[in-house]
Amino acid sequence: MGEERVTNEPSRWEVMARERNARVIMCNTPDTYCLTDLARHADRCVRALRNRLLITLSPEEVIPLLEEYKAIVLNLHEVIEKMCEAADLNYRVPRSVKRLLDGGDESDRNEDKD
Repeated sequence: MGEERVTNEPSRWEVMARERNARVIMCNTPDTYCLTDLARHADRCVRALRNRLLITLSPEEVIPLLEEYKAIVLNLHEVIEKMCEAADLNYRVPRSVKRLLDGGDESDRNEDKD
């Protein structure tokens, strides 16, 4: 019969979780699954748009989309803030959101560990 091989090597997912730009999210509700799926796709799109800006896409095509995305992220932040207040939960504004509120962008995401 086949023998099961036991290794102490980390799984592919454990290795990926150690990357500087990785975030691990525990999904406790179906709503969180939805947001993580959206975030994954948004990350791919934003990266592609920025990479193609001035090469195959014009600023007139890209900038309004990135501004709309930023507005939605800030709107989500405001809703989460209200939800936490209603649920009597502490909400600390993530540094990336603080930068957006200060007029910056979220491109330096590797600094955030919130």
